Amino acid sequence: MRSRPLLTVIIPVYNRGDEIVGNVEVIRRRIAEGLRNDEIEAIVVSDGSIDDTAERLLAARGPGMRVIHYDRNLGKGYAVKAGALAAHGQWVALVDADLDLDPGSIPHYVELARREQLDFAIGSKRHPDSLVHYPRSRRIASWCYQQLNRVLFRLDVRDTQVGLKVFSRGIVDDVVPLLLVKRFAFDLELLAVAAALGYRRVRELPVRLEYQFSGSQLRSRAVVRALVDTAAIFYRLRVLRTYQRKRQLLRSASAVLPELQPLVSLVGDPSAAAVLDYPRLDVAESAQTARGELLAILALRASPAGNWVTAAVPYFNDPSVAAVVVPTLTPARATLRERAAAAVLESRLGGGSRRSRYFPGNVRVVSDQPGATMIVRRADLLQATAGGVALGELVAWLATRGRRTVYTPDTTVAAAPPPLLRPHLAATYVHAKMRGAVARATRGASVSVATALSLAPAAVAVSGMVLLATGAVALGVGLVGAYGAAVVGSTLLAALRFRSARVGLLAAPAFVGTQAAYVVGFIRGFLRPG
Repeated sequence: MRSRPLLTVIIPVYNRGDEIVGNVEVIRRRIAEGLRNDEIEAIVVSDGSIDDTAERLLAARGPGMRVIHYDRNLGKGYAVKAGALAAHGQWVALVDADLDLDPGSIPHYVELARREQLDFAIGSKRHPDSLVHYPRSRRIASWCYQQLNRVLFRLDVRDTQVGLKVFSRGIVDDVVPLLLVKRFAFDLELLAVAAALGYRRVRELPVRLEYQFSGSQLRSRAVVRALVDTAAIFYRLRVLRTYQRKRQLLRSASAVLPELQPLVSLVGDPSAAAVLDYPRLDVAESAQTARGELLAILALRASPAGNWVTAAVPYFNDPSVAAVVVPTLTPARATLRERAAAAVLESRLGGGSRRSRYFPGNVRVVSDQPGATMIVRRADLLQATAGGVALGELVAWLATRGRRTVYTPDTTVAAAPPPLLRPHLAATYVHAKMRGAVARATRGASVSVATALSLAPAAVAVSGMVLLATGAVALGVGLVGAYGAAVVGSTLLAALRFRSARVGLLAAPAFVGTQAAYVVGFIRGFLRPG
């Protein structure tokens, strides 16, 4: 059995088509000056790039270089996590693609971390030997932010945010799967969660920083989002203890070495195999003719992220896991009506708590996930189809037999939803009718708190209208106004997420229609389940 490579380098990138291949070569060459080439694995993660970045990277792939691309920009934190979970190295390094930071420091970081048995070797702008040239506004903001982090998380670190870090395999296996921040505060989350789980051996090291104004600049919105993410980390870590509770489910999520990876058969569009970062993959026409013990079933017109199979396979180390499902994101190039429908489905007012199906949520075991895209054990699927179970009902069927289906947000599939308005409402009605029938069959056990909360605003609006009709004008106006505020807030978020005012304008009435269609469908399914 081949041992793990010494180092995996994660390089997140967004829209750098003209220069990305050259920059990656510079990073690899600078690191190779201190380490042998056969000790280095590079994973470049294209975070929803909409130029030709992904195509250039895929064409440049060669020994020691892997590429993961997905179709929606989800943030640097999401990209780093996706790359780290796919890494095979004993140590993992994170470096930005813009070359603001000198990657030639990484071999020294690795050597020091190995010698002193560190959990982290991280770059710090405040190290006395650092050579730093960047704007005064960023210096002040960075200093204030670090003081806040010291108070909230008791981290003995002067600079959490530099994009040059090396961390151990233990961090990859035990900490990275727990991370939830997708954009602005992922560095802090990584260090804070690691410290809470006992990984406190951190050494700050000097960096050379030549700020080129080519990456993200200091914007008020970014600052606010970072502060919101920071507050959320504190709440999950100190109050809810979310990270501590999720450890058991995620212990099997470590990347499997190539020699130990099972054969996976792709059933669906065979051209998708070219973008998948998984070496033991073959293409089959059907489950019956497939050779793999795992089947990667891809729905019509669905496009998988590069790490779709790589991120799912480790969960099958647990023999009780029969299938893995992932969120279905709407591609950035979808039509206006498709993007507006996606904005509704990705919101918390989408009806029926379907948000995690269309936007990455939190890893968990699910018992109700309709859809035709999943990775499943071949034996389980053949048993289900022999009994007449449709693919869209497979997850529920598995749950009734004690077989687990894991939902992981760490990879995605891109596919456009039914567009607004009629196709979207029809799909919502069908889904709600099915949920109503299941609720009746389980005597309400299938109705989750999340589902109830997603429909609470509609209940508030109906209650307000009833109160208005009965003469309680003040209270009725207040309830209807609260519902209106929820719709307006969701509309603004939709416009921001898709960067389109037209998406927000189309989504506004659709929020109301979607909840109405869901309520009617659910009642219909509950009263007449046949």
